[in-house]
Amino acid sequence: MTPGAIMLVSPLSVQPTSPSWNSATSCNAVVLTLEQFLGSVVNPKQTKPNAGADYSGGALPLEGAKSAGTNPASTSWPYSKRSTSPPCTVTLANGTVLPTLVEIHGVKVGFVSNDECGSVFANICDKTFNSCNAVLAPNCASSYPDTMHKVHTEIDMYWQKNGIAPPTPTSGSIIDVQGFVYWDDAHVSDSWHSFSGWEIHPLSAWRLSSSSSALTAGFTYSPTTPTTGQTITFTASASGGTSPYSFSWSFGDSTIGTGNPVTHSYSAGSYTVQLTVHDSASASTTATRTVNVGPPPQPDFAISANPGSLTILAGSSGSSKVSLNSLDGFSGQVTLSTSTDKTGLTISCSPSSLTLIAAGSANSTCTFTSPTIGTYAVTVTGTSGSLSHSTSIAVRIVDFTLSALPNSITIIHGHSATVSINLSSVNGFTGTVSLTQSDSSINIKTSLNPNQVTLAPDGTGSSSLKITALKKTTPGTYLVTVTGTVGTVSHSVTVTVNVT
Repeated sequence: MTPGAIMLVSPLSVQPTSPSWNSATSCNAVVLTLEQFLGSVVNPKQTKPNAGADYSGGALPLEGAKSAGTNPASTSWPYSKRSTSPPCTVTLANGTVLPTLVEIHGVKVGFVSNDECGSVFANICDKTFNSCNAVLAPNCASSYPDTMHKVHTEIDMYWQKNGIAPPTPTSGSIIDVQGFVYWDDAHVSDSWHSFSGWEIHPLSAWRLSSSSSALTAGFTYSPTTPTTGQTITFTASASGGTSPYSFSWSFGDSTIGTGNPVTHSYSAGSYTVQLTVHDSASASTTATRTVNVGPPPQPDFAISANPGSLTILAGSSGSSKVSLNSLDGFSGQVTLSTSTDKTGLTISCSPSSLTLIAAGSANSTCTFTSPTIGTYAVTVTGTSGSLSHSTSIAVRIVDFTLSALPNSITIIHGHSATVSINLSSVNGFTGTVSLTQSDSSINIKTSLNPNQVTLAPDGTGSSSLKITALKKTTPGTYLVTVTGTVGTVSHSVTVTVNVT
């Protein structure tokens, strides 16, 4: 069988199939009506109007055939409703092969709500709504007989986290859907779940229904995290129906407005904002969102460091500018303090106390020195009364070394010898080292080639030191010192010269 193909069995063998609209799954969908999917069996253990579609009448009983009124355990369903890769088919115990992905056309989107927000992933919710037969259950009522023409539908948080979920449709829109079937035994008696365990979960894809030009609407607002007294701009969008459109608003605080866009402000609290859109053919639809308004921001300050990481040669110094900025009208004195994760680093910030005016800024220079090679995590903390904020600076102390090979030589007067001056980067030092040499006698002549060596991080280099003892050199012991310098830091090595 080719990937995604479905071996359909009666009564599904006569149903058309469709490729997945979502590239995250290769399954083919079986195309059903909402009523074919749910079936016509009413749960015999429920009393109308609190009754919905029974498991036994569904087109895709993936736990096998059950008697009417049976509520199969969701834990036995062939796949988790949280799965991001459900199987394309399920083979029942009797060998029957059933598809798992369905496609249903022309359903009306009920009220869209968030569920289980933050229960697994921060700031990610399941998006839930009922998919309803727009003709037989236009109001999506949670009572019989509407419950036989609607199914609970969810855009799963795991699909959202993995970036494969479809966008959220607008309440009231008419759409075609594709999704994986699921029986949820926990909500069979819940009205919002249509008194049935049937779900489309996860919903894998949807599109605006080609069989309908239903009027749809939605809106956005900015800023998205408003505070008390802040002006909020509401911007509506509408499609379908017959243009032009008119827009009316209920802001949730007993005030209303018209037009698009509109502005409004609130005191702190949570408000349900409803947009109503009318088209020129007298059709209407609504969209609702909750706006949470926080208290006005309190005066505060921010602290930052530039640069946030430094590389300093051992024995020298480096600095970073620490900046303070007033937020929301803060003014006052801020005292700086520092700490490190280990000893060995000397830190000095000047000035150590700064005064901020409202909407102003101030800077301090923090200087770092250390003779000890290593990497230090520095925290600079600004404190003003009960307010305290910190910024981090990474300080790496590096160095280089010099050595001579050999460090002692014997030369017959009138002859020469060569010594290798070797340099090594320590802890990631990079730069150019200038080399100089000094002789303890005018009768000892020396030269360096090259007199500059560039080291890569943790790399090595060398220079050749040529030593010549003139013929008139008196036999004895002489010293040649080679010094490597970078800036104000220098290291030396001494070569002993025995002249015979």
